[in-house]
Amino acid sequence: MIYFDQSATSVHKPPEVAEAVALGLRGGYGNPSRGAHDPALHALQEVAKARRAVAAYFGASPLEVAFTFNATMALNMAIKGALTTGDCVLTTPYSHNAMLRPLYEMQDRGMRLDIMPLDQQGGCTLAGIMQHIRPDTTALALNPMSNVTGDTVLLAEIIALCRQRDLLLILDMAQWAGTRPMPHIDNWPRTLIAFTGHKSLYGPQGIGGLINLGQVPLSPIITGGSGTHSFDRQHPGVFPDVCEAGTPNVPGLMGLRAGLQWLTETGPDAVQQRLAMLRGRFVAGLAQIPQVKVYGGEQADAGPVVSINLGDMPSSSLSDALYQKHGIATRSGAHCAPLMHRALGTVQQGTVRFSFSYFNCIEEVDCALEALDALSTQ
Repeated sequence: MIYFDQSATSVHKPPEVAEAVALGLRGGYGNPSRGAHDPALHALQEVAKARRAVAAYFGASPLEVAFTFNATMALNMAIKGALTTGDCVLTTPYSHNAMLRPLYEMQDRGMRLDIMPLDQQGGCTLAGIMQHIRPDTTALALNPMSNVTGDTVLLAEIIALCRQRDLLLILDMAQWAGTRPMPHIDNWPRTLIAFTGHKSLYGPQGIGGLINLGQVPLSPIITGGSGTHSFDRQHPGVFPDVCEAGTPNVPGLMGLRAGLQWLTETGPDAVQQRLAMLRGRFVAGLAQIPQVKVYGGEQADAGPVVSINLGDMPSSSLSDALYQKHGIATRSGAHCAPLMHRALGTVQQGTVRFSFSYFNCIEEVDCALEALDALSTQ
């Protein structure tokens, strides 16, 4: 099988990740913060190591990192925990349903939600975002990389804009994290960063987190056991405890740490260059295939994602043919990004998404091009 569905989840991972998860399962780790015996203390040490690894990768401090089960959970905690009915939030068509549905819930409660359109090239520019910021806008909720087209925003400039306007910045980094380096920012605005471990951080499923820069106050969304303050009626409001009710996924955190260590040793720049090379070869080859339509703003530095259609063929039929006839795994449909598909005019047909991993190779890209060429002539 040739796997081009990295944007959904990573299948090919560094072997160190599986080894770390296995150690977490068989190493006698207990429940962190729930005992003074060695199994509980060793588990607490592993959680602290993972927290430090995430902090180092994202340029945060360890106590600015809270662990959740995925980016969706983190975004719910950020949006429902930080925003109120008095806020006015701007978002873009790049937003995934993990961002949109919590925003819609807050909108139904009375919060104002503005959605800017794509520009004529099908992208989200800094100028466009600035144009749609209202005098009463209080927050920008942003996916800096579309999971449909790979198009990106100028993240460093948007961070500077939010700092200048004193806007809360909520970032969905599920696609960005691991595919390109984090911007080097000395003075972040108030920012909440949601991430997941199972995509291009090459960790296991079931682990993600929320990074809180600027001590953004959060109301707890999920409450329960915290391991501390057990006689309090209310869940602790201090970060990261406010986000970490219940028993953490210690084996998953150990696997996430291993994935981050592999990424750091490989080098974020080297990872980005390899992904750009694979995407560039694929896009160049698509231009030679009849009936192929490529969606997006054609950014030279887009992320490792390409969405296409082949003539009028339903995207589900094309994706199925790629897998059944050629052993190539892709994803068809709406990709949980309804605003993007409305903007692209692909609500009915959907698109077939190819998303690349560091572990893909040129030969696999060429096989996909050959398969598409063959299907275009049938």
